[in-house]
Amino acid sequence: MRTAFFALAFAALAAATPTSTPKRRSLALSPAGTSTPPSKDAFYDAPSGFQRAANGHVFKARPVWTPFDSEASAAYQVLYKTTLATGGDAVTAATLFAPLEPVSPPRIMVLAAPIDSACRDCEVTFVLHNGSKSNATDFLLKSVAIDIFAGLHKGWYVAVPDHEGPNAAYIAGVQEAFGVIDGLRAMLNFPNILPKTDDYKAVIHGYSGGAHASAWANQFLPTYGSELNVVAAAYGGTPVSVSFDGLASISGGGSFLFWGALVGLSNAYPELDHFIRHQLFPNGTEAFEAARSLCNTQLGEYLGDKSLVSFFRNGAKTFTFSTALKYSKLGQLGEPVKKDISPAATTDGIVRRPTLMYHSSTDDIVPYAPVPAYVESQCKQGAKILFETAPGLTHTTAAIMWTADAYNFLESAFDGKLKLDKCQQKTGITTELGTDDFVAAIGQSAWNLIQSQMQSAS
Repeated sequence: MRTAFFALAFAALAAATPTSTPKRRSLALSPAGTSTPPSKDAFYDAPSGFQRAANGHVFKARPVWTPFDSEASAAYQVLYKTTLATGGDAVTAATLFAPLEPVSPPRIMVLAAPIDSACRDCEVTFVLHNGSKSNATDFLLKSVAIDIFAGLHKGWYVAVPDHEGPNAAYIAGVQEAFGVIDGLRAMLNFPNILPKTDDYKAVIHGYSGGAHASAWANQFLPTYGSELNVVAAAYGGTPVSVSFDGLASISGGGSFLFWGALVGLSNAYPELDHFIRHQLFPNGTEAFEAARSLCNTQLGEYLGDKSLVSFFRNGAKTFTFSTALKYSKLGQLGEPVKKDISPAATTDGIVRRPTLMYHSSTDDIVPYAPVPAYVESQCKQGAKILFETAPGLTHTTAAIMWTADAYNFLESAFDGKLKLDKCQQKTGITTELGTDDFVAAIGQSAWNLIQSQMQSAS
């Protein structure tokens, strides 16, 4: 069911039929999106011969009606070519939005959503259109809504990809990087939304699980996305370390996230999937399969208050075996990824674009401790990162509080006014919640959603 937050949002929005811009080439359009989930919707199926297409090629498209039609002149779902983490060819989907009053030359924001599930039917393209019956988390809906409204208000084109790919490879950084980068290519290849690409600039943005995807895309840009004009990135609440070691002590509340991450990585890597399956007790196998058919927050009845290692025949020792260690290392942001792991493209782990990272030192979901060490390591290797931190904020609250700072940073990059010649660190948030400057940075529609969220939480 939709939250009270979204009920308010939907009630305030008038449904509008998207308009199309002139096309550079002919593309057959399917009917508008329905309540059919991706696993049963033929739109998401790869067409014959898709392997021959270039990454970012758009195979299918259909107009969709969304809660954001008051700020968008058009919205489409597209199916585009991408690459699996293991190097194979694949397709995935994205929702593309055109603003009412586009800035010229065009500005594009690739928004990586906190999908945070290893189930294909929890993907963000399914969540975003009217009539969807997705069971995705409220956090996904709320955070994506604010960002889409903010980007469209600024006159930016917005691409929201299913960056986990066709196998719902949650937290698999290589897969997420390819999905994000090819999502930008899909926008550039789809004239129904973006009629001209001359002198375009692009940015990458995301929070939480979306920050994980954004950060991985950022470090793969020099290789997998070298021709793309991405001028900056901004992300917060970033999981920089996804280690299996921590599973030994996890139970209760947030355990579904870590279980989903383990299943998501297994979705990406058949070797890991085979290993995990042979380590599980029967109740572990049941929970493992449940994570592939349910959104993360629905896993409570399978996980309960059990320690996650209780599902494994060898307990905590499971994660000391060589296969587990191999993929646990792959979960460390900033570490080099070589050809034997990622045949399609490698990375030295260093971000080359100006980047804003923000993270509350009292984050209750994504650990803060590894983040300053990651930033320090990046800075020593030549990265240009503005790292902002503040105490006293939960993970969810921080996402709201830093909204204006993130958009001001990205707009400065678009304007060519960003001065970040070297790493900088700052304590506190520059643009205070609710001030005129805050509202101006994100627009009235995004601010209305934030107010609705605050009211429903009080």
